[in-house]
This record gives sequence, C-alpha cells and structure tokens, in this order.
Amino acid sequence: MAISPINSSSSASVAANDSTSLITNYEAFIQLLTTQLKNQSPLDPMDTNQFTQQLVQFSTVEQAIKTNQNLEKLINSASTSNALGLVGYIGTSVTAEGSTTQLKAGNAVWQFNANAAGKADVLIRNAQGATVYSRTIDIPQGTHSFAWDGSMNTGGTALDGSYSISINAKTADGLAIPVGTLVSGTVDSLDLSGTEPLLKIGQLTIPLSAVRTVAWQ
Repeated sequence: MAISPINSSSSASVAANDSTSLITNYEAFIQLLTTQLKNQSPLDPMDTNQFTQQLVQFSTVEQAIKTNQNLEKLINSASTSNALGLVGYIGTSVTAEGSTTQLKAGNAVWQFNANAAGKADVLIRNAQGATVYSRTIDIPQGTHSFAWDGSMNTGGTALDGSYSISINAKTADGLAIPVGTLVSGTVDSLDLSGTEPLLKIGQLTIPLSAVRTVAWQ
C-alpha cells in the first residue's frame, strides 16, 4: 500500500519567513525608538504619534500572521483526517468515468451507456495512441459492457498494459448517439500529493471526482 504525503511545507515556510521578518523589523524599530527617546532634546521633544501608529501597525500584522499560522494548523489537521478517511478506498472495487483501462492476462473490460440503439465503431488504442483493434457492433439502448481479449487487427495478441477505447455510435437514421464510458478495478494505492486525491488501479490513475460506484470485494 503506497500513499504519497500531502505537501504543506511551502505554506509553512512562507509563514515562518514572514514571522521572522516581522520580529526582526519590530526589534529594530524598538531599538531605534529607544535610542531616539534617550537622545532627544528636553526642550524640543519629538512627536510620538507616528511611533504609536507604527506600533499599532506592527501589532496588527503580528496578529494576522499568528491567525494564518493557526489556520494552517487547522488545515493540516483536516487534511490528515481526510487522508486517513481515503485509506478506506484501498481494496475496494470502484467504477469511474474514463476510457482507459488495463489489459491483463488477455482481458480488458469497459462499460458504456448509450441513450439510444444503433451501430457503433469501436476503436481501441495503445498508450502511444495507435489503433490496435477496431470493430463495428450493434448496441442496444442502456448500459452494457465491452470485453476485449487483446487480439489485434494485425494478428497476434497485444501485450498487457493500458489501453483506451472510443465508441462512435449512430442511430439507423444516422444521428449521433452520445456514449459515455466507464472503467472499473480494485484500488491498490492512493496519491494525495496533488490538489485532488487520485486512486491507483495498477498503472491507472483515477481522480476521486470521477468515481461513480464503490463496493467491497
């Protein structure tokens, strides 16, 4: 089971730099103010309004940085909780929107949904985009599956790996039929390094938002 960590080091580093810079500037300001107060002329004391305003500004910025740091802690805590919850996907069988699946031991299966009956040209392409198999089939209305045994147009059997399908369907009147494809498989790992969690099925990567059904084996 492999889970990539959530990366929050960049935001933490920025917050740390901001805090360090604020402290350095604040200490320099206080030192300057103290020096000027010590050396001011009793007959012509300086106006402290400007210094008071700057002190207030420093205090406001300091509070803002502390608030951001606390928010980052909450976000990191929530991210960790979400990651632990997503671990439950490992070992489940999921069905997701997509056109790419794995050919393994001479077996690859796609599900598709057609909102009308007609004929369809089925094309299967390898990872390089080359068509390795094509066929024209009759499709009824509804949800069905298409199984491919790896046989190629040129003869022989395709090697195990990732293959994508496209189904171009038309009614008997020549009207285009929208066809949506689904892939399925067992989740064996997660990738949480990006903005959206990714489910890994062998070499396939499926965004969590594309998942439509989840079932235990």
